[in-house]
Amino acid sequence: MLSTSRFKSVTILSSVFAVIVLFLSIYAFASTDIASLKFMSVIDITLDIFCIFSGIVLFISAVLDTPKKEDDFKFFLHMLLTNIVASFADEMSWIVDGQPQYIQANMAANTVYYLANLMMPFLFWKYVSSILRIAGKKFSKWTCLFDIGLFISAALIVLNVFTGIYFTVDPDGFYHRSPYFMASNIYIYLTLIITLIFVVIYRNLLRKYQLIAFFIYVFFPIGMGFFAVAIYGLTLTTASSCLVLLLMYCILHVKLSRERYVAANDLVTANAIQKNIIPAGSHAYPDRTDFDLYASMTTAKEVGGDFYDHFMADNDHLVIIISDVSGKSIPAALFMMVVKTMLNDRAHRSFRSVREVFNRVNNQLCEVNELDMFATAWLGVLELSTGRLSYSSAGHEYMALKKANGVFEIRKIDNLPPLAVIENIEYKDYEITLEPGDIIWLYTDGVPEALNLQREMYGIDRMIASLNRHCTGDIKDLDKGIREDIVFFSGGAEQADDITTLCLRYNGPAK
Repeated sequence: MLSTSRFKSVTILSSVFAVIVLFLSIYAFASTDIASLKFMSVIDITLDIFCIFSGIVLFISAVLDTPKKEDDFKFFLHMLLTNIVASFADEMSWIVDGQPQYIQANMAANTVYYLANLMMPFLFWKYVSSILRIAGKKFSKWTCLFDIGLFISAALIVLNVFTGIYFTVDPDGFYHRSPYFMASNIYIYLTLIITLIFVVIYRNLLRKYQLIAFFIYVFFPIGMGFFAVAIYGLTLTTASSCLVLLLMYCILHVKLSRERYVAANDLVTANAIQKNIIPAGSHAYPDRTDFDLYASMTTAKEVGGDFYDHFMADNDHLVIIISDVSGKSIPAALFMMVVKTMLNDRAHRSFRSVREVFNRVNNQLCEVNELDMFATAWLGVLELSTGRLSYSSAGHEYMALKKANGVFEIRKIDNLPPLAVIENIEYKDYEITLEPGDIIWLYTDGVPEALNLQREMYGIDRMIASLNRHCTGDIKDLDKGIREDIVFFSGGAEQADDITTLCLRYNGPAK
């Protein structure tokens, strides 16, 4: 999938390219002596220009109306652009046909037309496979065969310039098909038929209107191809492809867009529900002077698997939790709610033993974990009157600690497996005593594993350096500073994982 910024750049360039092709096609036709052209050639050229114009309108409409980063949508746009190129090449071949001074242009235009016709079924296969999600290992051999077949077929078309195996242009500038012309369509027909076979096999994954659209896409252009073979001089392949792409857009993408819009609304609702169950990240304890707390969460998707939690178990004990659930989107969010509810409930009852909280919750999750999901978690209980912090970790990132007169350092402990992985684990308690001015920083792996465009990780060292650079002010500014550093490091790369942070400064016993 393309990132949003890259998608915009690519689609803008593609639109500009398509518009340039349209102007060139109109200019070429307007500069031609129409009286010298055959009547059928004029019809073909007019159809080609119409296909280019329709393709551009459809391309722009699709970009504006359809979700931007779906693989099937990307291949649909590729098919549109390929059809525009094929129409332009077909137009040029008819314009220069019979003109000896343009023999090479005639050969080039027909070669591009043949290559574009090869690409259409290949892109259709990619389009269908992305919808059916059959691009896994089981079907990798088919993808490989299509790739090899495309390469061989394209190579033969390029070699045709020297061999004339499919077509030639005589000294008078006229295009002629060879007796082996139909061999150039073998890859096209085989790819379309095999793709249709997969459509039939996996028809239970498709809706009825999708099946109808795919059958039309295969049989209509094939029928027009045979028609063109029977009646030389009238090429309807690109026109038929353009009509079918329009049909596919109408009954597939508009319908799917509507369904995705509904799904997106559901995700928005889920996001709102998730935000409502997460406590406030700041100003949650306006009357407390013995500590400052700030937490924030930025999900990679509409809903995420990270969460933080904090509450007063009694007037002297503050419980803080941060967790990262495996997976993404709705499944992770649902499992997150289960983990949060269990940890919150158990911590309210057993806050004097953080080890006991993890032991009980881990066993409960193992009993109901049919989807084999898991959650890393860090749980701490701060006794505010003494500064004593008891904490434990279940496979979570190490805590960063800054003493009042020192710098941030990673505090490593024995990190036992995450929750819901192995039953009957005995987790460990750890204890430190915080002095007034000490700060602890908790985070999920979305921080050190944030990626830039070169696929480099942000890393723990950069995180610690950023913490020490921004630790002189308010803890909210500390959080804001490190997040700005992560964004700067990413350089526009799309966020791949949820980023959740929790910062606590101990101010000493309340007076």
